[in-house]
Amino acid sequence: MSKSTSDHADTSRQDDNENDGASRGVSRRGFIQKMTLLGFAGAGAGALLSGCGSDDSGTADTADTDAAGGSTTASADFTCDDVSGLSQSEIDRRESQIEALEYVEQTEKPNQNCANCNFYQQPASGENCGGCTLFPGPVHPNGWCKTWVAATG
Repeated sequence: MSKSTSDHADTSRQDDNENDGASRGVSRRGFIQKMTLLGFAGAGAGALLSGCGSDDSGTADTADTDAAGGSTTASADFTCDDVSGLSQSEIDRRESQIEALEYVEQTEKPNQNCANCNFYQQPASGENCGGCTLFPGPVHPNGWCKTWVAATG
């Protein structure tokens, strides 16, 4: 087989491989991005619907404070899921960490919440949501994950 025939065969195989990927329609990265966006849309719709039929008696929940002045419980009438300030790679990292750490916005464990966790970062003045050193983005002070460790003095 001559060199030009061999080059032509290699080019043909490359074209076939590229066409196989194109015939599938969506890349793995595209699929993951679309599913992430779909998940955020579902979470947003859930947040909107959770307000329907709520009993708003006009009283506001207040946060209890511990001896150190930190919040031990927080109002449940806000969410900390606004990731508009994050890049797509930060959003991807956040989603994978939240899943791996089993993070929830409302703890079911007495005396264990993000506000009294060693990894929690206090919110900026006037903000409801803090942060976490383990993943990017907002964190609910009444949240919890499986890496919870009591904050040190």
